[in-house]
Amino acid sequence: MNRTAFFASIRAFVGGSITSTQVKVIEGILDRASDLSAEHVAYMLATAWGEARFKPVRENMNYSAKRIRQVWPNRPEAVKFAGKPVDLANSVYGGRLGNRPGTNDGWDYRGGGVDQLTGRDNYTKVGIAHNPDAILEPERAAKSIVHGMTTGRYTGKKLSDYGDGVAFNARAARAIVNDDVALHGKLYGDYWTVFVAALRHAGWGTEPAVRPDAPAEPIPTGESWLMRLLKAIG
Repeated sequence: MNRTAFFASIRAFVGGSITSTQVKVIEGILDRASDLSAEHVAYMLATAWGEARFKPVRENMNYSAKRIRQVWPNRPEAVKFAGKPVDLANSVYGGRLGNRPGTNDGWDYRGGGVDQLTGRDNYTKVGIAHNPDAILEPERAAKSIVHGMTTGRYTGKKLSDYGDGVAFNARAARAIVNDDVALHGKLYGDYWTVFVAALRHAGWGTEPAVRPDAPAEPIPTGESWLMRLLKAIG
């Protein structure tokens, strides 16, 4: 695969330039998923883009009451923690996902990385329970999303559950990470369409893996095949 061609293909979609952190995350995913199909790799990239724009972050939890009702509609008691990030995290995540009740685990193991890894159990599975902020490291973040989406670590669902090749169901695959398929399944499916086209265009699965030397170069003039694709799915 020609990775320089791949980065050139997605540059317009991601906003015109790609930071060194974004490159490290994408390269980490491509390196760790080299034996997977373009369809499956593209959905990892779509998820990493949708969740964090390829930039590992920690969930800040500084939500308004309105946002809390949207994110946790079944936890009305959490509204009283609007504007109180630590308390909110411990309220909605405490006693779940391996987090110990009555501790600061809800905050310590709040969402992180490019997959928004959440919960003490999940941080333990990727070997960073002792240092949860390590999920901010690009290589660690890439490792987490590849492992999680291929093993079903998040919800019990994994990439292979949704077919492969032309049979891959990119809309339903949102359930691998989150059960908001009705709300966001189409959006992530559209992201997937962009990345799978870019991988195919660059020759995913072929050698050599030519890497990008200058990922932040200006967008070429003229309408590319990618821009035409974006208009088609828009």
